[in-house]
Amino acid sequence: MGLLATGEKSHLEVVRTAIRELDWAKPDVKLTLGPEGSAWAYGYQNILLCEYYLRTKDDYVLPAINKYAVTLAKGRDAAGLWGHRMANPEANRGQLHGRLYGYAVMNSSSLPCYISLLLAQKCGVKDPELSAAIEQGRTFYGSFVGKGTLPYGVHDPNTKAFNNNGMSGMAAIALSLAEDKQGSAFFSKMSLASTNMMETGHTGHFFNQLWTGLGAGLAGPSATTAFFKETAWLHTLNRKWDGGFTYDSGEDYSYSGFNDAASHLLNYCVPRHQLYINGKDADKSIFLSAAAAQQIAGLATLDVKKLSEDELFKLLDHEMPKVRQEAVWQLRGRPHKYVNDIVKMLTNGTALQRKSAVEYFGYQCPPDQASLAVESMAALLKDSKQEMSMRADIASSIANLGAGAHAYYPDILKLVLEKKPEDKLGEIDMELGRALVTMCADPYAAGLVKDKELFYAAANKLMAHKRSYGRATGVKMISAVPLEDFHWVADSVKTIMDDQDLTYTSYHNFEPKIEAVGIYARLNIEGGIEGALAAFDSDTGKAGFKIRMLMSVLPVYGANAKYILPKVKEINPGKFKGQWDKIIADIETADPVAAKKMLKFEEAKNFGKTK
Repeated sequence: MGLLATGEKSHLEVVRTAIRELDWAKPDVKLTLGPEGSAWAYGYQNILLCEYYLRTKDDYVLPAINKYAVTLAKGRDAAGLWGHRMANPEANRGQLHGRLYGYAVMNSSSLPCYISLLLAQKCGVKDPELSAAIEQGRTFYGSFVGKGTLPYGVHDPNTKAFNNNGMSGMAAIALSLAEDKQGSAFFSKMSLASTNMMETGHTGHFFNQLWTGLGAGLAGPSATTAFFKETAWLHTLNRKWDGGFTYDSGEDYSYSGFNDAASHLLNYCVPRHQLYINGKDADKSIFLSAAAAQQIAGLATLDVKKLSEDELFKLLDHEMPKVRQEAVWQLRGRPHKYVNDIVKMLTNGTALQRKSAVEYFGYQCPPDQASLAVESMAALLKDSKQEMSMRADIASSIANLGAGAHAYYPDILKLVLEKKPEDKLGEIDMELGRALVTMCADPYAAGLVKDKELFYAAANKLMAHKRSYGRATGVKMISAVPLEDFHWVADSVKTIMDDQDLTYTSYHNFEPKIEAVGIYARLNIEGGIEGALAAFDSDTGKAGFKIRMLMSVLPVYGANAKYILPKVKEINPGKFKGQWDKIIADIETADPVAAKKMLKFEEAKNFGKTK
């Protein structure tokens, strides 16, 4: 890749010879969706093959490119993403696009896979699975534009940083190839603004140093100049006496065998634009002027603590989420003259100012300030002409008032049930669900379950959410459900308990299941322990999450859990051994008299219907 990026014809024969010696580049290469198939390897290998073909038109690699593209497309999960490996049909009842092994989605492995699919499409590969995968990826990664950098997996946008282990750079390239001009512009600027965090990264900074400069380069020559002006020291200090480069880090080197010289070479060759990941055919309409590029690069060392109140107030309209958020928190922490102006922003400000204003009066806002905005925010919450995302943000802010906002609980329930065709990933519903749970942990005790049809309809919709965090809010809403009301939600709770829906798209699925098991245990319904234990028979899901889930379940059942202890003792709890042994000991010594006869699920479901 590094040699290809130079664009020098003398290197092409070297690359051609090397590629033809690679087993994984041969026309008859065997790929698999099974445990041996690596999303990490397939994604990066396919990027090389595609860039080589697009540079040379050597048909030798086309069969392999086709196999990688189709295999990756078929191996994506229901969200269109990847983990360490593929979503293997053998682990998903024979279905494609089921769950991933282990703890599921990682954006650091998914983005190279997605980039490779976009490049394969440029190579002429055509397949329905490829087209569907590209569209899913565009929707998912496009959902982070303007909101923050990429998180670890299917999580909220990261608003506390400009970059996360090179993922802003990867996202800039991916969305550029997907012809998402707004997305490419946003993430290229995010990359340019992250020059001071080049030695950071999960398990090491290799991918950060590989991708961030490439992403920044998409913003044009001035952006490339500004980026390298701030990072030239990194390349210089990593240079070795023989012309190569080394990996310098105080962290453990997690990328043994990776080529640091190639990583640096790819970045040095950004101005040559010979590869698509180096900005070939990049959209010049998003190129930054020299002044704009310098301004964005300067954000890396911006210290909002040193800014005046006037300067902070102006930043409430800044395009970068990290800058806006820091300005909000810093301004709110000082005595200042702008509170009433920020209240007015809720209705009269720009889109970004309104977002900042909503956040200002939200989480941890002093009550005396928050009270000034309640009426304005409540009016916007109820205004059907407002964008639904804005109303959801307001619900999140109002929810932090706790009991002081209970009057708006029914309004948020109604918002959950409204149709939202623009919310393709269910993010708005998830935010509304969190608002409900934040506002009141026990709506039964607070007297908020007045309209049962409305309340349980909203809870059931949230419990059907594809992401675990969305489902968890629905189950938490009904965590104190009385037995006579269980029939309203019984089927939803059981679906979560059985955990057989292959379309769940989250990092893991155990938080909602823990809540569901808690309801079973509290209502003394059979099957809760078995439901928790069933997770250990699945190839999907991280072992640590399964252990923690069972540890949360067993104490609730107490003496009723004695019958299952022989099977529980066969499980190796690893680092949780101390807690595990104590839970077992407590159950063994529990008073047998405390063990009550458990209800069968159908008995519990029908209990309220017969009242």
